[in-house]
Amino acid sequence: MKSAWNMAVFAVLIGALTVSGAAMAAEEVKPYKVGDEVAAFELKDVNGKTHNLADLLGEKIIVLDFWNCQCPVSVGFESQLMGIAGKYEGKDVVFLAIDSNHNNSEELIKKYAEDKKLNYPVLKDVDNVIADRFGAERTPEVFVIGKDKKIHYHGAITDNQNADKVKNHYLVAALDAMLAGKEVETKETNAFGCTIKRVEK
Repeated sequence: MKSAWNMAVFAVLIGALTVSGAAMAAEEVKPYKVGDEVAAFELKDVNGKTHNLADLLGEKIIVLDFWNCQCPVSVGFESQLMGIAGKYEGKDVVFLAIDSNHNNSEELIKKYAEDKKLNYPVLKDVDNVIADRFGAERTPEVFVIGKDKKIHYHGAITDNQNADKVKNHYLVAALDAMLAGKEVETKETNAFGCTIKRVEK
């Protein structure tokens, strides 16, 4: 009887530990939110060059754009993003596009980047690991990381992919505020576009 009681207690303890472990695991992979500090990661661009965020964190303002050359909305924003990247060239701001879509080959991305003469690298996020870490869902969807290594803005580039119809320049407003040492007023907006084509898990 005593042995059966001990076994029951042991089973309860193991179950509690399992639930606790699962909760901790879920907490560990909880996506970033505005205000969170970002950990460094490494991704290769379509030319095989490795980009390590550790080289930029704390030194530059970093714009991460989750991107898709087969998404008409992402493509529609391309000229705006290239213009913004050009505007802040040499101003301690770095732009990185991230493709987390499993159906986009490196060859396809490389050809697109060369044809469009993109002024920022496109990094390949194999198995959408980085998209999951940031909780990115759409393309385009931007995250702006300050020199304090924290996310200061998350969301859309502007409110319209047609440059002539833009009323709110969310990304530019965030960058201007950060470069001026001011707080970003609009910290988060709803990104709109195509869903990221994730791998099945």
